Amino acid sequence: MDKDLQIPAEYTIRFQTAPITPAPFSHFYTLRLDVRSAIELWVDFGITYTERDEMSEEDLIDEGFTANDDYHWSGKVPPVWINEFGEIFGSSKMIRKREEVEYEDFIEIELEENNKNVTIYPVDKERWTYFLQEFMQAIFEASGKEKPFEMTYLEIGDGQPFTLDLKASFATKMLTLSKLGEKPQQLDWPKLQKIMDTVYRADFLADMAARSRPNKPGKYITAGDGLWYQLGVSIVESAPKSKDLPKIDALFVALRK
Repeated sequence: MDKDLQIPAEYTIRFQTAPITPAPFSHFYTLRLDVRSAIELWVDFGITYTERDEMSEEDLIDEGFTANDDYHWSGKVPPVWINEFGEIFGSSKMIRKREEVEYEDFIEIELEENNKNVTIYPVDKERWTYFLQEFMQAIFEASGKEKPFEMTYLEIGDGQPFTLDLKASFATKMLTLSKLGEKPQQLDWPKLQKIMDTVYRADFLADMAARSRPNKPGKYITAGDGLWYQLGVSIVESAPKSKDLPKIDALFVALRK
């Protein structure tokens, strides 16, 4: 099969979380990609959360869900995603036999081959799952459902407070860093994954966080929920022997250079 990205062409991607994924996080969605030209990518997207009736309304709210979280949108996303889809599609090993594993997400791709529709399955499901997670965020941005990701690091000591502002747009795949309000500088996009993996490995305790910008000595992080989390107070180790906090500290020391 020729796996070069065809223009124009249509691709349908179906995704479902692994069978062991509990409600309300279990979900499935369908992406219909219409590559109309080398500069246009149209998306028809629908996501449904499954087995949510097993949880009470109170539990759903506690998990951040509402009754209207199922979502559908049709529209255009930035052309950078044509290249992103073409790269992963063209470099992935595909099989034609459907396989479902209890501990793995399910992914299938439907496309036209020799004037008929065929269905193929990527072997590297983990790589595709991460790609689709980023693509979903791009869709949510393009549709206006969510804003670009923002994170601020604040360090208060003896001198002037120091701030680092990170902004990541999944729609355009651009990551920028601003120091003390200076002009933003662009960072390599893969750095975002390292930042997220490092910061969110620790436990964030919302009931211990501040609701307004702190003015007492300490190191703080805020990331879109309106709360300021302090390292060692409301950001704590994920396990007794983990070293999450030193890694977070080292990350921001490196970013401020």
